[in-house]
Formats: sequence, structure tokens, C-alpha cells
Amino acid sequence: MTYVSVREAFLHLDSDFDGFIQVEDILRHFKPEDNIDYYDLKKLMTDKDSKHVGKIGYTDFSRWLGGCIH
Repeated sequence: MTYVSVREAFLHLDSDFDGFIQVEDILRHFKPEDNIDYYDLKKLMTDKDSKHVGKIGYTDFSRWLGGCIH
């Protein structure tokens, strides 16, 4: 899927609309054959989580992936 903005990508991934993206939110968008490892993704997201709450808000998401989407 192609997104035109960071905000659009964030809102698409935030499936429960709580303002945060968790590992499970991202994994929902990949097929099982993509072989995305839950624990590797969890570690990556933990590194990007500036508030250390186990999930990523819009600001952290934008810092992490904003350059890739724009």
C-alpha cells in the first residue's frame, strides 16, 4: 500500500484508534509469508518509543518513518 502522508499511514495502522501503534497493528498488514518476526519488530519499536510505553505515538512514528513516506 502507498501512503501520501505520514498521518495517513499512521491512521491506517492505528486500527483501534487509540492514538498509538503497537506491534500487532503493524503485523496485521503483513502476510504470514512475509516472515516478520514479532520479537525483532517489538525490539525495533521499543528503540523508537521515546516515552517507553510499549507503543508508538504519532510523533515517534513520524520521526521514525517520516522521511521514508515523504
